[in-house]
Amino acid sequence: MKILHVVSSLNVGGAERFVIDLAAEQNKQGQHATILSMGSKGEPLESEIKRFGLGLFHGTKIKILRSYLSLFDVVHVHSSYSLLRVLLASLMLPVKVVYTRHNERVHNSFKWRLIYQLARFRLHKMVFVAEKARKNYLAFYPSLEKKSCTVLNGVLPMTQNKTNSDKLRIAHVGRFVRLKAQHILIEAIAKIPLKLQEKLSLSFFGTGDLLAHNQKLANELIPNVEVNFKGFVTNRDEIYGESDLLVVTSETEGLSLAILEALASGTPTIASNVGGNPELIHHQVNGLLYSYGDIKELAEQIKSLIDNKIIYQEYSMQCIDIFKESFSMAICAENYQKTYL
Repeated sequence: MKILHVVSSLNVGGAERFVIDLAAEQNKQGQHATILSMGSKGEPLESEIKRFGLGLFHGTKIKILRSYLSLFDVVHVHSSYSLLRVLLASLMLPVKVVYTRHNERVHNSFKWRLIYQLARFRLHKMVFVAEKARKNYLAFYPSLEKKSCTVLNGVLPMTQNKTNSDKLRIAHVGRFVRLKAQHILIEAIAKIPLKLQEKLSLSFFGTGDLLAHNQKLANELIPNVEVNFKGFVTNRDEIYGESDLLVVTSETEGLSLAILEALASGTPTIASNVGGNPELIHHQVNGLLYSYGDIKELAEQIKSLIDNKIIYQEYSMQCIDIFKESFSMAICAENYQKTYL
C-alpha cells in the first residue's frame, strides 16, 4: 500500500513529529509511506525525514498536488490547513482520503461548515486522536459519525536510561505560544519554598514568539532556580535522558506527543486535565493531573515529588507499562492500517 502523509509544514510541532515516526514505522512494516509538506523547503524537521530515509514532496497548487496524489492508494492529511486543497485535488481520483484531527478544538465557522460538507462526500475516514475530541466534534457535525473513528497516537521506543543528578529536573516541551502556557509552570515554581526550589532545575525545549517573555518572567520570579532555555532539540533521548519530570501546562491538547514520549522514556508527568491528557496520565498511577490554570495546585503537586523516590519510581514503571500496552508506534501503525482498509 502506498501512503502519502500531508502536513502544512515541517516546522517543529507534535503532529509533524508524529507523522515522521508513523511513516517510518509503516515503512518498517512493509508499506510505502512518503511525506508531502505544504511549507517551505529547508524547514527544521527535514533532517529527521532524511535520517529515516523517507521520501519528501513539496507543493500547494492543486495541479501539482493532483499529480502527486495520483501516485498513492491513501492520502493521509494531518492539518486543517491542508484539508481543502487535498479534497479538491483528489476529486475523481481513485484514492482514499483520510484526515486526522490532532487537537480537540472544533471548527464551526461558516467556512468550515462548507468544507466539512465536501468532506462528508470525499473523506474515507475522519480520525481523532482522543475519544473526547471525537465526541465534541460530532456534537456539531453528527452527519459524519459513520466516517469517524478514534486512533490513539503512538511513539517509537526510546531510551529509559537517565543521567545522574542531585536535583529533580523538570522539563517542558513545546512551542512558546499562548496555548502552551509555559508561564503557569514558572509561576507555580515561584510558590514553592526557597529551600525546595534549590532542589529543582527547569528546562524548556522549544522556540516561539513568547520565548523572550518567559525568559524575563523566569529571571524575575525564580532567580534561585537553575533555568535553561534549550531551544529546538531534535534528539528526544537527549531531552528525556536529562529530565526526571515532564510538566504540561497546555490550555488544550489532542493526544500530547510530549506525554507519549515521556511514557516511552519512563518519565512521570504532571499535566493539565484537558483534552486527551487524562487518556494518557492516570492520576496518582503514572503521574498527576491538575486543573488548568491552577498555579497553587500545580505547585503542590511538584512539591509532592521532591525527594519522594518511592512514589516517583512507581510512576516511572507504570509509564513504561502503559506505553508498551497501548501507545507504541507499532500498535498505532497497525490501527491505521485497519482504518485505511
